Amino acid sequence: MNALNALIAAFRDVLLLRRGPQDLPHSQVLLAALSVLALLVGMLQAGFLVGGPVPFAQLLVQLLLLVALPALALKMAGLSPRLVQTATALVGTDIVFSVLALPVVAGFGERPADPADLQPLQLLFAFVSFALLAYLAAVKGHILRHAMDVPLRAGVLLAIAFFAIEVVIVLALFGGRSA
Repeated sequence: MNALNALIAAFRDVLLLRRGPQDLPHSQVLLAALSVLALLVGMLQAGFLVGGPVPFAQLLVQLLLLVALPALALKMAGLSPRLVQTATALVGTDIVFSVLALPVVAGFGERPADPADLQPLQLLFAFVSFALLAYLAAVKGHILRHAMDVPLRAGVLLAIAFFAIEVVIVLALFGGRSA
């Protein structure tokens, strides 16, 4: 149980920008377990986001991109040995944010056809969703900063660039539905 508590504390500190991916275990088994959990949470979240199931292939592509884009950046920088811990940090924090987004998405409810028809409570949930997304960019930037040995702003820009690339690829492959 001590190892689990230490792992939870390490992830908490990564989320609070106190520690980096180097403070997580270098474990491919942990990364695989978190990847499976991320897919399960993604399936749950996808049902809330689009009112129906998102293809499993899309969730898998999103997970692969979450790992592959930093892998490519680390390889180009000659820092490939950092991949397992970096990917573990990215996948683990992505799970936390996905779980945090569930009540926000559920509270938002059905999207009106016309944005002018948004209710005040929906605007509040939209604001909270935007705040979560901004904090997610900061956390991913923090992780990438440590992994790539770059300043925080460069890590955040890299995180935003990876997100934009993911959106373009997912839209190209699966159309307008996104999880």
